This record gives sequence, structure tokens and C-alpha cells, in this order.
Amino acid sequence: MKKTVTLSLKTSHLAIIAAVLVAAVGVSAYFIVTNINKPDDNKPTNSNGLVFDLNVKDYTGTNPEDRGGEKQGIKIPGYGTVTLPAGKTDVKMILLNPEGNPCYFTFELVVDGDTYYTSGLVEPSKYIEDLKLTKPLQKGEYKAVLKIRTYSLDESLTPMNSSNVKFDLVVI
Repeated sequence: MKKTVTLSLKTSHLAIIAAVLVAAVGVSAYFIVTNINKPDDNKPTNSNGLVFDLNVKDYTGTNPEDRGGEKQGIKIPGYGTVTLPAGKTDVKMILLNPEGNPCYFTFELVVDGDTYYTSGLVEPSKYIEDLKLTKPLQKGEYKAVLKIRTYSLDESLTPMNSSNVKFDLVVI
């Protein structure tokens, strides 16, 4: 003889289960919506997607010599030869936005066509020194390019001029 077991839930139990499920979905949706466009903790974003680099320091050294002959305009630092350690991703290289510039800078370090570092926005009179490369460089001598992009200091962050600063990179 077979026995059939019937499971019955009262309406009040169903209401409680439905309320718990709705609350769980609501909490999940809240966390998804609030974190979907959350910026990297290190780089808060503005309305057009550009980010401000929080690893900047105040520059208190001597400003680079102005060889451009212009009284006004954007000052772009030059780099002769830069030496970095082989096999490391944490390296030191000073990336400076000189005092008095009418713009923010971003820096992109390109070696043999590959991007090894990209900064956030750097204010005038500030610099970045501690770089985290995307991958380590091998020993050798390279022709490198530091792509400097400039953006207006107002809220629009309108792109201005850009510059490709070529230099010799020695990795030891």
C-alpha cells in the first residue's frame, strides 16, 4: 500500500517566503547598481571618464629649464636617458606636470609599441614617481615614447595639445 504525503503551506508562510525573496533581490540589485560604475579606489572618475591620479606628489624641486623660447604655453618636460630595473613592475621614474601649466597631464609609457604604464590626470606642480608597469621589461636598450596628453583645468577637461617625448630607455 502506497502512502502519499501531501505538503501544504499556509498562505502566511508563502507571504513570508515571497517577502524574503523580494528583499534578497532588492538588496542584490542595490549592490549591483551602486558598484557597476564604481571607479577604481585609486582613480576617482569625472563625468567624461577621465580619472585623477592619487599617486601624485607636490613638486618642490627646480623646474626644468625652459628651452622653448615661449613666454606662455604648455611646458613639456624632456627626458634624455632613463634607466629602469629589469624584471620589475614597480619602478621609479619622475613624470612631472611643470608649475604654471594651464592644463592637466596624463602620461603613457610606450616601449616597442606596447603600453607599459598609463597615469591618471596630474595637476600642474605635481608629479608621479612610483609607477606600476603592466609587465616587466627585459634587459636591453630601447627607444621609448612618453605620450603626454593635456586637458583643460576646468570641469569640461577639454583635450588640448598632446606630445610624444622620445627618449632612450636602458633596462639593467
